Amino acid sequence: MKKDIHKFITIGLFSLISVIIPIITLINCFSNTGKVFSENENRYLKDFPEFSFDNIIDKEFTPDFEEYFSDRIFLRENWIGIKNNFDKLLGKKEIKGVFTENGRMIEAWKTYDKESVEKNLAAMNQFAEKNPDINMYFMLAPTAQGVYEDTLPENCGIASQKAFIKLCYENTPAITGIDVFTDLYASRDNYIYYRTDHHWTSLASYYAYNAASKIMKYTPYALDKFSVEHASNSFKGTLYSKTLDNGITPDTIDYYTLSNGDPSVIVKVNNGMEIKDYGSMYFRSYLEKKDKYSSFLGANVPVLNIKSNISAEADNGSLLVIKDSYAHSLVPFLTKNYSNITVVDLRYINGTFEDVGVNLEDYNSVLFMYNVITFSQDMNVKKLSFM
Repeated sequence: MKKDIHKFITIGLFSLISVIIPIITLINCFSNTGKVFSENENRYLKDFPEFSFDNIIDKEFTPDFEEYFSDRIFLRENWIGIKNNFDKLLGKKEIKGVFTENGRMIEAWKTYDKESVEKNLAAMNQFAEKNPDINMYFMLAPTAQGVYEDTLPENCGIASQKAFIKLCYENTPAITGIDVFTDLYASRDNYIYYRTDHHWTSLASYYAYNAASKIMKYTPYALDKFSVEHASNSFKGTLYSKTLDNGITPDTIDYYTLSNGDPSVIVKVNNGMEIKDYGSMYFRSYLEKKDKYSSFLGANVPVLNIKSNISAEADNGSLLVIKDSYAHSLVPFLTKNYSNITVVDLRYINGTFEDVGVNLEDYNSVLFMYNVITFSQDMNVKKLSFM
């Protein structure tokens, strides 16, 4: 009797997985073939491929349809979570490029294209040499892997971020490197990286702001001069999206503002099509979405400018920040010391700085601000050679 029940359950599960789920998926696919956005993965799912005789002959339709179908498989995220949990039970330490150690997800970084990095560094040097009257700084931040490398499994193939940072600084002689690794490592027992996301936290950004002051020659505000607002306690970031591991505590989004009041700001956001003005650096509508980190400065755009109403004594002038998203939680601290900050994302600029309304003569300092993983993979920094 027990054998018959077990056989019945096995047949039922097989039928569910191999027949019923694909049928439901097909029904859902053909009832909604337009663009569908996956908030969990922060991307649009694959569109239904163009069906034509040429596509069939060229064998383009089948792989495109398979990707489209895979993106829309019924209960897709549930199946991903089940598979990842099964892999963990089998003893896998790395799931989709993510390690989970001590209640923290850590993005794995193992290798990089040396030639591409060399081109990036050469373009930065060329840019600095063409603008000798502007102070040039380079802040290359370690990700959680760099700070917690010793907690990861032995012989897991990761690369040294500390060594990579040293290499990059040594090969940009026209630009002054800013060491944030030392302060972050010394503060590793604090909440400096999100548990479910690849970014650093606001506290880590403060440590970077403090470390940069020694090189960039501004007077930072002490940590005890800030009030901390816990804006959200339910952040599940990019690494959670890969693992769907609900065993990790969701993250907290913190806003640091001066206890005696932040200076007023005017934020101009240029998304490439229009420019809009805002009265805050914090876009709180994102706190109601999956991508809560974008509440810092909003979504990635070509250019963003912040005018800060600070005293002449505190003002260190105008700063151009060429960055990745790690800069988004750092910039609010810098607005306490720079009355004019322009933030540029080279991924969204294909012409010159002038094409997007940025005049280099308006700035006395430039800060290149990237994390190790993004910089090692970035294909846009080399644009500086012709900008």
